[in-house]
Amino acid sequence: MVGQRVRRSWLLIPGHRADLVPQADTFDADVIVFDLEDLVHDGRKPAARENVRSGIERARQRGAEVFVRCDLELLYADLQASVWRGLQGIILPKVTSVAQIREAEEILTHFESERGVMQAGLLHEVNEFDEPRSVDNSLEIHLSLENAAGNEAALELLESSRRIRSVSLGRADLVMDLRGEPSGELHLMPFLMQRALNRGFTPSRSDDSDWAAAGQARDDAKRAAAEWATSV
Repeated sequence: MVGQRVRRSWLLIPGHRADLVPQADTFDADVIVFDLEDLVHDGRKPAARENVRSGIERARQRGAEVFVRCDLELLYADLQASVWRGLQGIILPKVTSVAQIREAEEILTHFESERGVMQAGLLHEVNEFDEPRSVDNSLEIHLSLENAAGNEAALELLESSRRIRSVSLGRADLVMDLRGEPSGELHLMPFLMQRALNRGFTPSRSDDSDWAAAGQARDDAKRAAAEWATSV
């Protein structure tokens, strides 16, 4: 597997923002994420996809790792626009089933093979063009668990693919999924923090160091949902 540095900062850039995408190499973030999902209105998604390839090239000039946050309902179109040399991986938000991960794997494999794409190495190191393509240097899948169903199925989802090497919790969406009228009191939700497996998964949360076994995520989500419901 290619080298990986510590991911201290993640910067999301809406894919349709033609004023920001060309500046992707100026923000000094460890990870640049081009968003094609929530931050982009449906009517602007085609234009956003057109910006991704140049954005990847720009962000890589300063050595940032580059991810694209995809829309599960428009996955083929998003990956067709995103799988280019220099990409580190994709973010799958709101995942709830292994079938969704399998679909992403199949599409990724297709475009990786067609375009000769592998996971990008660190700047000035051996790059994605110098090694035979394998599972270990394939594009990464980052799971963003943003609903109760995804958290309940966390262990199964995390173990479903060797491409999955990192995970995060979408707390705002999770709050909205757990109650009809979110109060905005996100500080009450730390008990829902996704537990990463102690098998190489990289948490992208920096303000919660209490990372236990990911197998606890399922029970945590159930207990938290019950406690939240009784408090309303």
